[in-house]
Amino acid sequence: MWFSRAIFDLSHELKAWGAEPRFEVGQVVARGFADLGFEEFQVLPGPKILSLTAGTMSELPEAHLHHFFWIPSVDECVKLSELNGLMDCRCVRDSGRDWRVTGVCCETELHAVARSLHEAMLQMTLDVMRTAARVKTGSSAGNVGNSI
Repeated sequence: MWFSRAIFDLSHELKAWGAEPRFEVGQVVARGFADLGFEEFQVLPGPKILSLTAGTMSELPEAHLHHFFWIPSVDECVKLSELNGLMDCRCVRDSGRDWRVTGVCCETELHAVARSLHEAMLQMTLDVMRTAARVKTGSSAGNVGNSI
C-alpha cells in the first residue's frame, strides 16, 4: 500500500464534496473493497489501470468508474484548494515532526496538522471545499466543489 488509511479516507470524502476522479493517464485513483480495504491504481493508456498494491494490470470497465475516487497529489490539492477560494496558504514543519498547513478561505482561518504534507494538504483541501460550500449555499451540503 502506497498511502495511509487517513489519505484514503480524506480522498474518499473529497469525492462527496465534488472532487471527482480523473481517469487521465498517470492519475492515481482508488476504490474500496469490503474484504480488502482500499486499493490504489495508476491510470494507464488503453484505458487500463495498474494496481499499485498487487502490480497487476487490468481493463478499466466503464461500468465500474463510479466506484473509484481520486487521490490528488500535494500540487493538485493546492490547485483544487485555490480554485475553491484558499488564499495565503502556508506550510511549515511543526517541531520537526508534523506538518502544519494554514490558510484563509471565505474570510475563515483554516488549519490542518498531520504527519505527512500530503495528508495535511488533503485535510486543508477538504476543509476549503466544506467552507466554500457553506458560504455558497448557506448550508453544509456536499457536491458543490470545483474540479481541476
